[in-house]
Amino acid sequence: MRGKKMLAFVVALSAAVMSFAGCAGKGASSSESSGESKAETSATESESKPVTVEFWTISLQPTFTDFFNKLIDEYQKENTNVKVKWVDLPYDSIQQKLITASASDTSPDVVNLNTQMALSLAGKGALVDLNKEATEAQKSIYIDTLYNSAKIGDSVYAFPWYASPSVMIYNKELFEKSGFAATPKTFEEANTMAKTMKEKTGAYLYVPEELTNLLFLNGIDILNSDKTKAAFNNDEAKNLLTEYRKLVEEGSLPKTSWGQWENQLKLFETGKLAIINSSGSSISRIKDEAPDIYEKIGIAEPMTGSAGVVLDPLMNVVVPEKSKNHKAAIDFAAYITNDANQLAFCKQVAIFPSTKTAANDSYFTQDSTTLEGQARAVCAKTLGYSADFSLGIDKQSDVQKQVNAIYEACIMGNDDINTKFSSAESEVNKILAN
Repeated sequence: MRGKKMLAFVVALSAAVMSFAGCAGKGASSSESSGESKAETSATESESKPVTVEFWTISLQPTFTDFFNKLIDEYQKENTNVKVKWVDLPYDSIQQKLITASASDTSPDVVNLNTQMALSLAGKGALVDLNKEATEAQKSIYIDTLYNSAKIGDSVYAFPWYASPSVMIYNKELFEKSGFAATPKTFEEANTMAKTMKEKTGAYLYVPEELTNLLFLNGIDILNSDKTKAAFNNDEAKNLLTEYRKLVEEGSLPKTSWGQWENQLKLFETGKLAIINSSGSSISRIKDEAPDIYEKIGIAEPMTGSAGVVLDPLMNVVVPEKSKNHKAAIDFAAYITNDANQLAFCKQVAIFPSTKTAANDSYFTQDSTTLEGQARAVCAKTLGYSADFSLGIDKQSDVQKQVNAIYEACIMGNDDINTKFSSAESEVNKILAN
């Protein structure tokens, strides 16, 4: 997970999932995914011994009870020796319950986790390496950047599931008042526009990401290649933060709320912010909370940095190492996240698939008349160059805390940038050494 903003994104996504009704969609069979034959997709059909696969999810009941019961029923019909036991748990408790269950040798077999949880458990040796145990057909269907989100070294510990890529939601009236004919494509372009927007409208153009995300989006390495040392204490990173401090000091960008999505939404809904990058599900919230602003909304592709990627908070499906049924568990995890079933789930709620074929389905581009439809089309377009922020280590949250503290000291406060980068580097190296 990517700090406070990405925690908010994941929690907001779970909340969005819970808010949608109408869950009678029929699941598609695993044999429909990626052109695989039934024999290829069913790793357990030929096994005679009955197998129980325990499947844990995050806050999907009761809204999606019917949907997932039908998927499970379809799977069990195709795999007659498999019984799937579905358990739904709150977001705040699933990681600890998994640790407790594994310690008592009662581990589930397939678990829904976000990327940071997956990496944390993988670092403790608690998850199956899918690069080693899954088949090539099972691994090949996912968008590469998303499949590699849960990668540590040469190992991958999760199948990516549903995602929430960013879309730019902007205030057309503020852009007209500022004299800009188009939205910025990059953060660099936005920074050249920020002063004019503030002077002509009194509104900020945008609020920057938290520092770890800024470095990631601009292709600046936070760690070295073997993840043993900090790599962010360099001229490129310090020059980037220096540029932002200059914009803050001249009043063109705010010094507060970096990476704090709820605060940014409030600014946008009161006409004090021209752009927010968020999931498309935010549009309905703006419509409810600020209908006057909703009438002024335009949709565009989100800004990118030098890395050319869009942030995409991701939910995954993992197989715990303590599962007694690795083969059956991997097969069911692949079934739940295959092309057909991901697309079917996306038709139930405003989420997006992590597979190549489902992401290119015409469903996401067929509505160009509504804001929601436009946002869906933009998100589908950006999926191919989206990525969930990942350092590829189990101590990611500790590292993020130290890097983001540089912003707090140098932007919120007035600490020396060189000094603070050096001290943060030292703290991160201590974390990695332990």
